[in-house]
Formats: sequence, C-alpha cells, structure tokens
Amino acid sequence: MLARSGWAVLLCAALAVSAGPALAQTASPSPTPKGPTVEGEVIGGLARGSTLEFTVDATMPGGWEALHLVEVTVLSGGDELEAIRYDIEDVQLKIGEQETVAGTGGEAAGEYLRASGSEVVVTTGGGNFSFHVTTHVIKALPEAARFELGVVDDFGAPTSVTRKLQEPPEEGGLGWETVVTAVLVALLAGGFIGNLFASKRRPPPRLSVYGTIDRKLRTERETSSGG
Repeated sequence: MLARSGWAVLLCAALAVSAGPALAQTASPSPTPKGPTVEGEVIGGLARGSTLEFTVDATMPGGWEALHLVEVTVLSGGDELEAIRYDIEDVQLKIGEQETVAGTGGEAAGEYLRASGSEVVVTTGGGNFSFHVTTHVIKALPEAARFELGVVDDFGAPTSVTRKLQEPPEEGGLGWETVVTAVLVALLAGGFIGNLFASKRRPPPRLSVYGTIDRKLRTERETSSGG
C-alpha cells in the first residue's frame, strides 16, 4: 500500500514539472512593440541656390509627447554630408554645429544647408507629429544623395526611413491669365472677321418714296402724250 502511494506522489510531481513551462508561457504573453512609426519626403533641388523641403511624419502610440528628437541626415555613399536635428521639447533646430530656436528669425547653417527658425512648421495631434522645414542649399549636393528621415522617442529608440529626392511638381493646366487672354483674342478675332464680311457684302437697295412718285409722274406724262 505504501509503495503504491509513493509511486502516486512521484507521478504527480513529474506532471507538475512538465506542465510548469506551459503554464508560465500562458501567464506572461510576449509584449507588443510600442515604438514610433515614421514616413516622410524630400522635395526640391540639389544645386546651389535651390531649396530643399523636408517633411517627417511620425505616429507614436500613447501620444506624440513621448517623442524626443527629429533627425534628418543627408548621405552620399557611406558618408554623412549634413545633419539636421530638431529637439521637440526645446523647439530648437540644429544644422551642423549651429542652433536656433524654431519660430524665430535666427538661422542655423551647416556646410551644405541653411535654414531660419521661422521656416520650421510643427503640427501635433493625438499620437501624430509632423515636422516640416525649408532649407536653402549653400553648397551643391551630389546627384546620388540620399536622405534618412527619422525620430527618436523618450526611451532613446530611433526609427527612420530613407528617401530620395522628389522633383517639385510642375504647374499643370491653364492659368486664369491664359484663359482670359484666349477668350479676348477669340472675341476680337470674331468681331474683326464679322466686320470684314459685312463690309464686303453689298447692302440691299432701299426703297425711296421720291423715286416711286417720280416714276409714277413719268408714266402719267407718257400716257397723256400718247393720247
């Protein structure tokens, strides 16, 4: 009887050990990532005197306030040519080694790019954060330049995407000035052609009362003479 009880105890202990990891996995599910996601675009030109517009759109679960830094890096091959940093808490723009406060007339410039604090536009709402800056090219960038657009959250986790330059959209369609000019030309041309045909067209003869009376008197005289 005691032997059977001992075997029962050993069997229960073995079952508990084998079931332990399974119970542990069920009790603690793996955490889901809560870092930011980011998109963006770069529009403009690379030649000196051109403008480059950078847009970084980020989404942060729990609210945009958990974002700390916006980073824009200009790359060519494996080299970093220029770096733009925007400190979200301090609303401070940095290009190269120079800094300025967003919304002011101060400027920050690196080797290739320059921007004023007044050219920074930030839009926030819920978990969405959008950063836009217009920079001026002070030194031509290579045609093969790439742009890394990213954000860093308060925990130091970076997220970024790489983009190539997009040419600014061409203005399509007809402007109002072109339309108005075309209408005026059409109206003037129509009036000129109408007057030209009207001047060449012989007007129909108009009836004259005096002519009718004169013809009647002549007829009467001829009749009297004949009689």
